[in-house]
Amino acid sequence: MINLLIFSLISLSVVFIFSKTPHVLVLSLILSTLFSSMLMGLLKSFPWSAYVLFLVFLGGVLILFTYVSSLSSNLLFLKLNKNSAFMFTILFSVGLFFNTSFILPDCASLSFNMQTNFESFIKELMSPDFALVYLYLFMYLLLTLIYVVVMMKTYSAPLRFFK
Repeated sequence: MINLLIFSLISLSVVFIFSKTPHVLVLSLILSTLFSSMLMGLLKSFPWSAYVLFLVFLGGVLILFTYVSSLSSNLLFLKLNKNSAFMFTILFSVGLFFNTSFILPDCASLSFNMQTNFESFIKELMSPDFALVYLYLFMYLLLTLIYVVVMMKTYSAPLRFFK
């Protein structure tokens, strides 16, 4: 399950890089946030932080989506080309690499090692040592939000003017 979530996160990050419309960007951000919070919830050490992470990111992404979609032009979805097919082939091969117990049953200990390393990484990431970094990030986002609200209230107009 954890390998599938990691593979999905990698796939969504590649889709995010190659997408051109704000709708695909927002969908990939929401899905990657959902998968990240599910991954943190599976570790069972911080289930509440996964829920808070999902709610905060979902609120922020929806606010960004409204601004970006109002500023950008309406682009249509493009058909898959050769580069996209090549990209999906690479992603599939990376997914098979993460699922080593499916390909080589003798390498199950390698998969378990990767899982415990990832669990220790997430536990260290949410440790109290990073509290100042998270506090700075939250304050920065709050000040940015207040700035945008004041800017909208001052001009009493949308960011993009229609002629």
